Amino acid sequence: MRVVKTKMITSMDNKTYKTWLKLTQKKYRLKEGMFLIEGEHLIIEAEKAGVLKELILREGVSYDTLAPTTYLSKPLFEKLASTVTSAGIMAVCNTNEKEIVNKNRLLLVDNISDPGNLGTLIRSALAFGFDGMIVSVDTVDIYNDKVIRATQGSIFNLPIIRRNLTTATVDLQSSGVKVYATALNANAKLINDVPTTKKMAFIVGNEGVGVKQDLVAICDGCLKIEMKSTVESLNVGVAGSIVMHKFGNF
Repeated sequence: MRVVKTKMITSMDNKTYKTWLKLTQKKYRLKEGMFLIEGEHLIIEAEKAGVLKELILREGVSYDTLAPTTYLSKPLFEKLASTVTSAGIMAVCNTNEKEIVNKNRLLLVDNISDPGNLGTLIRSALAFGFDGMIVSVDTVDIYNDKVIRATQGSIFNLPIIRRNLTTATVDLQSSGVKVYATALNANAKLINDVPTTKKMAFIVGNEGVGVKQDLVAICDGCLKIEMKSTVESLNVGVAGSIVMHKFGNF
């Protein structure tokens, strides 16, 4: 017989509920080491990854799980949910960031501000066999709800760390990793002209200004994607995905 610990919260003054509300803000996610997710698919992936801490259900909703479960009254649930038409199922997860063990293929993310772009890159990195991702300190929070939804659960399986990218680039190069920046400058090579080596990392940059010039200056080279002259540039999520597909480990 399965026994699941359950409880019901109906007051906004409840201490646990107040903590969950704070998790909608980046600083508290970092402080508490927890974040919120919504929807059955993400919850299934979180359970597989072993990061699901507690299930949150809207009153009247049922879900088959062994995880501790808390029911919220409808007003409290709707205030906590980030989606307008929620299915009534959320969860609290532990951040549990994974260490990057292998360094054969890495993506470095420089100051990306759009959550959808970051989520797309995380999903593509996992799909194309990348070993991990290093994001700059000024990049959007990886536990932003829009980032998480865009990853479709990939965030639970890809090691991602936040670091100063200049330091990270130098450290990678000292470990024998060739680091390339995506750039449209005159010295950039087409991706088909860049030789594939065992250890490679690629830097993608901000939606408006690209990779910072001080990072470009210390890279082993720059690369670009061949395209028609009528198109000036690609969305960073698309461009990064094309580069990762070209050099991926399948």
